[in-house]
Amino acid sequence: MKNKAGPLSQENFSQKLNPKLCISTSGPEVLENELLRLLNKLEHRVEVLMAIARHQRASGCYESAEAYKKQAMESKEHAESIRKLVMGET
Repeated sequence: MKNKAGPLSQENFSQKLNPKLCISTSGPEVLENELLRLLNKLEHRVEVLMAIARHQRASGCYESAEAYKKQAMESKEHAESIRKLVMGET
């Protein structure tokens, strides 16, 4: 099934992520603030997923624990990429 709206431009994509953010009319500090907000959410997600993984492991649900841990590690990698972007690292 095709997307009736067509491909997303960077501006449309940004507005879907956060309707208040419009890259084409926002300054760099607004984008940086949005990236920092996303970074905080990802770091929180890592903490929650790791807590669930520990609980699952303690309950004997080892496969479930590993699945949650894997999600946490993926989110941690995404957070690190955003951190590098915000800090100007490559």
